[in-house]
Amino acid sequence: MLNRTLAAQAQHAYDAALNSQSPDWRAVAELFRAAMRSESVRRAGKPPEGELADYNVDRVRLMCRSPRIAVRFMDGETVFTHVPSAPGKPLNIGRALRVAIVMYRSRKGVQRRAGFHEYDRTIPVPEIFQVRCVETDELFDVSACNKHTAKDRQSSEPERPSAAGCKTIAVGNVNTDIPRT
Repeated sequence: MLNRTLAAQAQHAYDAALNSQSPDWRAVAELFRAAMRSESVRRAGKPPEGELADYNVDRVRLMCRSPRIAVRFMDGETVFTHVPSAPGKPLNIGRALRVAIVMYRSRKGVQRRAGFHEYDRTIPVPEIFQVRCVETDELFDVSACNKHTAKDRQSSEPERPSAAGCKTIAVGNVNTDIPRT
């Protein structure tokens, strides 16, 4: 899991920092970090172009902390979520995007703007503007993300009724809401 070229550079930077009166320990630490991470990042396979990895992780034993992604939607809301992925496989972005959509709908500000008082699958979710891995700063293809989540982002009802479960009838000059039977 160690990149030997970067490790050698990090060792030289460490030796130089020991002999310096004002060492840059942060740069040394970043070089060692890059040497440790480059192998694991490169090892993960990539899904075919235009597709996102989406697999079940229920029976996978996750050995380390999963990376996080920041999903920014067209209305400016940003959701941060983890990307639990199996070792040796690409980041499970499809699953993380579904979680981000649920988290978007659960935000109180989003619910108020949509006219809801609590979480509801009928809250439509706008298109995704940007998906970025927080740890590696990798940007994911937005068109592939929008294509992959199009069904999940739609409202589960084509048109929301004026009141939940009620229809309006005219009685004289007064409109009254009565429950549907």
